[in-house]
Amino acid sequence: MKEKGRTIAVLGGGLNDVYPKQNIWLYEDIINYDGCVITEYEENEETLKSNFPKRNRIISGLADAVLVIEASTRSGSKITARYAKSQGKKVYCIPRNLDSKNSSGINEILRDGAKLITTPKELISDLYKEQNNLEEYNKRQIPEKYEQIYKLIENNLSKDELSIQLDIDIESLNSLLTMMEIEGIIKQIPGGRYTKT
Repeated sequence: MKEKGRTIAVLGGGLNDVYPKQNIWLYEDIINYDGCVITEYEENEETLKSNFPKRNRIISGLADAVLVIEASTRSGSKITARYAKSQGKKVYCIPRNLDSKNSSGINEILRDGAKLITTPKELISDLYKEQNNLEEYNKRQIPEKYEQIYKLIENNLSKDELSIQLDIDIESLNSLLTMMEIEGIIKQIPGGRYTKT
């Protein structure tokens, strides 16, 4: 939180159910440091253990890539790496002592195609080596489910017009537009319309 950039926390329940309770200070610090806390659940919805694996798809969806530092045989890190791979994101691991309980899953992630990196410079170089400009970068990063919206955005359509053209309800469209904004693919402009970033 104290570095340049912003922290985004993704909850496994509603905004009014910070879990665990003793982490309320962290929740407040994230907001005070200009970060944000997001959730797909209603604000008073209870945090359930089963929500955390589902939540991890949002974490990987927000990221340019996923760097796994630790992963036990059964862990959230492995779930996040799996989601990242299915979303077309790059997955990296750092070298670990594989005898350690919290590193036993690293081998499996590497077998699934993750890349081993040893320095921050190596990570940044690999991640952005093909990025000639933002437009080309966005084209490569756009998941299939966003492609139709991305093409229609050029026509400066409103939400209602997008909903009709795509034949989906406003609620589903709002979810997709929100994720596209979070991922930096589009941005909202005056008049409730959207444009490519």
